[in-house]
Amino acid sequence: MNKTDKVDMTKEQQVKIDREVEFLKQLHQAAQMGRDTLEHVNGNIGPGELRNAVEKDIFDYSDVCAQVTRKLEEKGETPKPVGKLPRMMAGMMIDMKINDETSDSEVAKMIIDGTTKGVTECTSKLTDFSDVDNDVKNIGYKLLWVQQKNIDEMRRFLHN
Repeated sequence: MNKTDKVDMTKEQQVKIDREVEFLKQLHQAAQMGRDTLEHVNGNIGPGELRNAVEKDIFDYSDVCAQVTRKLEEKGETPKPVGKLPRMMAGMMIDMKINDETSDSEVAKMIIDGTTKGVTECTSKLTDFSDVDNDVKNIGYKLLWVQQKNIDEMRRFLHN
């Protein structure tokens, strides 16, 4: 989209595009945070079924990030990365909680807890931005699906 296109738009059309861009940027941050956090977890756990499951989830989050990036680029925008402080804090928490003694069950509980917060935030965003085009909104629903799938996958590692 070039400047001439923006000049020819009505204020209503511009507001709609601005809301879609804002929604997409928020979705990208949420998907990026999920992916980055799982990558950090992956770096702290050994080989096995849990690691394989985490790697699949990382791939799914990366796919959402790529979809959002493509959609933003169509609108002449770029994703807004997650800030250094939230990433650093998440990494420090993971490093403090996961060590060689941490069971797969404990790691799975941590992932479920974090992802449940993500589901709540994503659901709230979908409500707040219910007026955006369906193709944009569907990316939000895909992120929600990825998060729910992540939780469901981690449940199999829970045991007493």
